[in-house]
Amino acid sequence: MGEKKDMKYLAIGDGLCAGKGTSLFTPSFVYQHARMSEEVLSERIPVMTRAHSSYRSNDILELLDDENNIREIKESQIIVLSAGHNDFLDAFERDENEKDEDFYQAYRKSKSNLDDIINKICKVKKKENDKYMLVIIGPHNSFEHHEQAEKWINKYNNYIQCRAHSPCVYSVNLDHHFKDQIETWCTRDRHYPNYLGHVEIAKKLHEYGYEHLKREA
Repeated sequence: MGEKKDMKYLAIGDGLCAGKGTSLFTPSFVYQHARMSEEVLSERIPVMTRAHSSYRSNDILELLDDENNIREIKESQIIVLSAGHNDFLDAFERDENEKDEDFYQAYRKSKSNLDDIINKICKVKKKENDKYMLVIIGPHNSFEHHEQAEKWINKYNNYIQCRAHSPCVYSVNLDHHFKDQIETWCTRDRHYPNYLGHVEIAKKLHEYGYEHLKREA
């Protein structure tokens, strides 16, 4: 193990990691989870975000071509990733006749980009020989009574769960967690969690714990 580093938190991704759905004065799940982490780990954990509500999965992958963002990954021990929501939203807006093809293409593209994103992050962290946790948050299905959306978003979330196979990588299936609570935990358009939804996400992340991040005495 290398020299002791200050603990840092990085959120990278789309509108979910950018905090969309919260108001100006209410913290997103990122900041709530960071504060929970601080209490358990007994140290200050600054938060960095590389996220925007307009980002598709390919935009997030392109972020990793920037050396500044790679440096942030190197320096972060808690990394949260969200990708794919806008790809499926684009498919929904194109899918006037509820055909399968648009959602299949969104799934295929998101899955491929997500693979590359995860592989790049894990490769960087492996070189650092650093303790870390990477949490991948899958999108919830905000498209009510749409069979194709349900089918392909479910497949995408299942794939995310399959990628969470190492001790350092975790997944959160928002589609499963938000079931039957969309009206309570999401914005009026159903596309993003509201403040209560962000609270629930922070709690879900907190459940994974931080045991393998704790410093040696």
